Amino acid sequence: MKKIFALLSIIWILSSPISSYAGSNETSSITVQTIINRVRADLNETSAGFWTEADIIQWTNEAVEVSVTLTRGMEASEDITLVENTISYSISASHYDISHAIYDSGVTGSPRRFSVLTRFIPTNAVPQQQPNPVFWWEWENKFYVFPAPDSNIAGATITIYLISNPTTLTAVGDAIPTPAYLDTAIIYYVKSKAYFKERSEQKATFYLKLFHQLINDYRQDIIRFDNPVPVKEGQ
Repeated sequence: MKKIFALLSIIWILSSPISSYAGSNETSSITVQTIINRVRADLNETSAGFWTEADIIQWTNEAVEVSVTLTRGMEASEDITLVENTISYSISASHYDISHAIYDSGVTGSPRRFSVLTRFIPTNAVPQQQPNPVFWWEWENKFYVFPAPDSNIAGATITIYLISNPTTLTAVGDAIPTPAYLDTAIIYYVKSKAYFKERSEQKATFYLKLFHQLINDYRQDIIRFDNPVPVKEGQ
């Protein structure tokens, strides 16, 4: 049964496009208790019996984690101050990926004050030295920038835009951290796991399909997939 669940999840994940543009991550402020109440109502189990409170909390955590991974729907940002001759910087925020990074020279009024850095694979040949930071990559939870800042660049900042890791839900009063649009998807996921526990594979597969359908709808309708047209120099 677990193999079936894992296989279905992998199939839906691989069939979905990858996005780098997130929509609003405003939540509905509902709690785990709300999820429990709605799921129990649908399962026609008003109090804990076959499906325990611990079960539903665990499945809710899984739903939140999978939703964030697939939608990149939890966002954060962090500013890094550049230090002379230093290319690696610690990242304090818990995250599973960096979406992009923007360099700010701090020169007010300059048309080139801001620039979007290019993600770089450090196993490639080192590019030609540039006066300003151009490339970035992440390794062992550290943010790397190249070229190394010189004395003229030190003190400037880079804002990194992160896809956050959700905080583990442990109590019924904990708030659901994902965007409000995904509340129903979380319920579908939890119901799917409940039916898998009951060995009602047909129902479980049905609700897992609904979960991924809502996830894909969010990715297509809320998150932008269109690639921006490059702007030529001087435009």
